Amino acid sequence: MVILQKQCTHLIHDTCRTIGWASEGRRPVEGHWGAWGAWSGCTASCGSGISTRTSSWIMNGVKTQYLFQDIMECSAPEKCPEDGHWGMWTMWGVCPVMCGGGVQKRHRKCDSPAPTYGGRECTGADFDKRLCNNQTCPAIPKNFDPTFCLTDVFICKSAKYCIPRQNECDGKLHCDDGSDEIDCVIVSNFKAPENCGISTITVSAFFPSFLSAIAVTLYYREHYVFGTMYMYVIL
Repeated sequence: MVILQKQCTHLIHDTCRTIGWASEGRRPVEGHWGAWGAWSGCTASCGSGISTRTSSWIMNGVKTQYLFQDIMECSAPEKCPEDGHWGMWTMWGVCPVMCGGGVQKRHRKCDSPAPTYGGRECTGADFDKRLCNNQTCPAIPKNFDPTFCLTDVFICKSAKYCIPRQNECDGKLHCDDGSDEIDCVIVSNFKAPENCGISTITVSAFFPSFLSAIAVTLYYREHYVFGTMYMYVIL
């Protein structure tokens, strides 16, 4: 049996000198590594893999069964397919109605990442939906007089009912289709606690039919320091 001990003066394989030891009495046996063989083909058909070459241990002029293997990284000419993955859902869209039941939608894209080099598309739907504002709309009073709509009133979008102007955007549904609470702007001022360092908090809520948002502006001792923060809300 021969035990190989490798001694290197540099980090390059070709400069290494290996000494063999006979197991019986540990008698040193001089030897050396033979010439490198050819590099093997890359193990990968796409992307990254490895390529190897070997050198045989030469002892007393005879090539032995002991091999020294050199390994390097290689790249195949073809890119590996990369499957697509879904990105994050968008926010829920605005509910199209204030009552009676509507449908909200949200969407997502197959872009995290998108499929490349022949990879598979994302599975599943790219949209989601849910019911919204399914509470019952107010009924039109049986004693409603249509001639009332000829005065200065708010006419519901259904064109079947109208309400006093002061009932529009009061936080309660009056129209038979809830249209009196769409596109409303509500402004409220709140007195902040004295120890919080904020003198006034003004909250403006704007509820258009195409977007819902709350804009909050904070004032510190009558100086604008916090800016305006927008937060989307679901109706």
